[in-house]
Amino acid sequence: MSSDEEDLDLNDEAISQVDNNSDEGEPMDQEDLLDQSSSQGGYSAPPAQQQQQQLQQQSTTRNIQYQLNPDTFQCHFYDIVPIVSAVHPNAIYSLAATRCFRWVLTGSDDGFIRKWDFFASMNGKTPLTQAQRHNLGDSVANSGVISSWWENEEQPEPIVKTESGENTNSSQDSTGTATPNLQQPAMLSSSTSSSSYTTEPRLSPVFSMDIHSEALWSVQGMESGAIQLTTIRHEEGKCHHVFRKHTAPVSVLRIVPGETSLISGSWDRNVLEWDLHTGSLIREYIGNVSQLSAAQFQPIFTPFTSSTKANDNKSTVDSNSPKKNDDNDRNDNSITTGDDGPDDTSLIWDQKDTNVFMTTSVDGQVLLWDRRMEKETAKVGIPERTPPWAISACWSTDGSKIYVGRRNGTVDEWDTVGQKLVQSLRMPLNSGPVYNVSAMPNGKHIICASTDNIRLWNTTIDSSYTIRPDTNGSTKPSSVIPFTIIPGHHGGMTSHIVVDPTCRYMITASGNRGWEGNSNNLCLFYDISPIV
Repeated sequence: MSSDEEDLDLNDEAISQVDNNSDEGEPMDQEDLLDQSSSQGGYSAPPAQQQQQQLQQQSTTRNIQYQLNPDTFQCHFYDIVPIVSAVHPNAIYSLAATRCFRWVLTGSDDGFIRKWDFFASMNGKTPLTQAQRHNLGDSVANSGVISSWWENEEQPEPIVKTESGENTNSSQDSTGTATPNLQQPAMLSSSTSSSSYTTEPRLSPVFSMDIHSEALWSVQGMESGAIQLTTIRHEEGKCHHVFRKHTAPVSVLRIVPGETSLISGSWDRNVLEWDLHTGSLIREYIGNVSQLSAAQFQPIFTPFTSSTKANDNKSTVDSNSPKKNDDNDRNDNSITTGDDGPDDTSLIWDQKDTNVFMTTSVDGQVLLWDRRMEKETAKVGIPERTPPWAISACWSTDGSKIYVGRRNGTVDEWDTVGQKLVQSLRMPLNSGPVYNVSAMPNGKHIICASTDNIRLWNTTIDSSYTIRPDTNGSTKPSSVIPFTIIPGHHGGMTSHIVVDPTCRYMITASGNRGWEGNSNNLCLFYDISPIV
């Protein structure tokens, strides 16, 4: 049994089965079970019916309620301090964490996936050596506790010989168009099979990654364009399925809320949606003209409401947000409203819409998509005198705005309702491009990662660093500094910023993700405290 199964089993209720064994250990049939239950003075349902009842009870009690401290969305400032350094020998291309932040996966340039125990790391199970601490802040004293690791190995694509003697790729149909390969290729010798393989297995940098909410499985984007689904808690690191359609490195992977399908974006400028039940391709989103760099689903909750309003109306769903499909409601970790529902102390600020998402490409283009429509619903414009380049973009926590990091060291705030540019936040001189942005639940602050540092920026403060479109690029002088420096990263490209659903922890990673840029190979775990 692996260490993660010994420490934490998130599926205890699911594996509880009816004991069908007799006292001697032999299995009992259904009639014996009925006789035994009747002799004990009562009738019990058949095992299959009992299991179905248990699964029905599990669906209503299994979801974890992620409560948000009211100070978190009413505060005026956040104190973000690095605690742990997860040591990596290479640049970190991808990062994914479970919803409860129990397990963290990192994918590196060296072709290895590492699994970290987040809470054991934050509790200081392993200290850093003096040599590892010399370039870090004084607060970083703990080392990341690594649970396991495995190789991110490309699964070779088989070639099947036809009757005419020609070699055809198994992932192509008779018309020559690529189709998903629904079976994992088994290594068979040429003497017993007519199938051969294009290449030998080799390690691939982990260009993108996403993980199941309870760490049952994960998906990885490969350099060849394949997407591999591997198990995490059982048969760790074993590939069970390969999605084949992309022809270039897969730089974006997002599991759809409800965890029934998958959104992928690649350097081949294609955005695809896959069915995780059958492994088939659902649809293509046509419109991007450059390499995909980011994708994110729209939030549908409004956490930064006044306490009085929240107590008067306990429904936390935004009235302007679209309704979910009935098929997805059973899978989402949604909360109920009403007299027995939660109040403003347990708002879920990161609940996502299952239909609306955005994609960001390297050329600076940001497109908004609705899975129920054929074409994109909106496009985020590029301001004048702005170079066409963007690596990251994020939604505001109420889903009404989009923040886009630009190459010229600015962050554009775009109003999705009015379809207009609200303002641009200009970083200090020589800060470098903005590689990553992330919004905080109070609706005021965003986290901006530039080449020099990571900043916590208050977007509501008007200062000399704010550029509004009605001023034609000019700024008024002001002595107010709208940001603070978050210690930790200094120099290098920040590939990922992840904040947990309760906004108590944050993880950042450094890596160029295959594009131009330097990396300091740092992965830091932060502690977040709201300051009222």
